Amino acid sequence: MNYRFNLLGVASSFLLFYTALSNNPWWTVYGGIGGERTFSAEVSPFSISVEVLGKPVIVPMLFYLTMAARLSILLAAATTLSGSLLINRPWSKPLISLRGLMLPVLFLAGLFILLNLASSYANVSLPLIGRSTIKYTMNYGGLRIDTETAVEAALTQEYWIALTAGVLSALAKVLHGRIAGDHP
Repeated sequence: MNYRFNLLGVASSFLLFYTALSNNPWWTVYGGIGGERTFSAEVSPFSISVEVLGKPVIVPMLFYLTMAARLSILLAAATTLSGSLLINRPWSKPLISLRGLMLPVLFLAGLFILLNLASSYANVSLPLIGRSTIKYTMNYGGLRIDTETAVEAALTQEYWIALTAGVLSALAKVLHGRIAGDHP
């Protein structure tokens, strides 16, 4: 039996399946002091949870956007697995998807852009990674109220798993011909 398969593609597809089926956040941000949170956000392309003063912020359209992202990555995982297992078929290489790499890159770029928009429009500067203090001033009834809120933000292990899956997908696609024996 001279059966070959693309091990990088198989590994990538399993990581993509895990990534798409996980509801764990890729990025978190928490604001407040001690155990008291003023606000929190746990964000991934597949799940978005935001709370302000203990109340959830619900945007109905987000459910459909996150579902579309989840289905897209599940499809990418399935096609990558098929292309990696059926390596001797001439149509196997196009099945190995690069969407697994595009999603973490676009997620990080989108997050960066949204944080800069928040800084420009709401005059609130949230960090992408690390700790900072948000200073916010509001006027109420002729009074000026100044607040300071400690903030901590981080990319989670789930983001790095998704990025690893994407990099493995790209490597699997690049090396596919050599693994199949098409190139010397």
